[in-house]
Amino acid sequence: MPPQLRTLPPSWGPSAPPPAPAAPAPYPTTLDARHFLIPALEALCGRRPASQLAKTFAPPAVSALAGAVTKGRTRLGRYRLCRVSSDAAELAGTLHMPTRTRAFAARVERQGDRWRCTEFHLLP
Repeated sequence: MPPQLRTLPPSWGPSAPPPAPAAPAPYPTTLDARHFLIPALEALCGRRPASQLAKTFAPPAVSALAGAVTKGRTRLGRYRLCRVSSDAAELAGTLHMPTRTRAFAARVERQGDRWRCTEFHLLP
């Protein structure tokens, strides 16, 4: 049996205008809490200088992390992300430090096309 050829619509061909280019995909607006929690955890352990977080953390959050550095292994416990609005979210959870478990709270806000941690607090 010979191969079947399908006919193309009249818009295809040499006289048809080229298709319009697709609009670029917008910057992803999804928020992943681990994008902030993993670097913060590394700064708290002393494996990363807190000054490296300046692009994604506001100065008050960087200074809060720099002041709470502990030696030893710190693990991330459970955490929750709550979207407050389309441009803000709050994080809360626990950190298992070498001598005790501490709670943390953080606020993340969208500034332009990026998310930035504006507040970070370790609770006593």
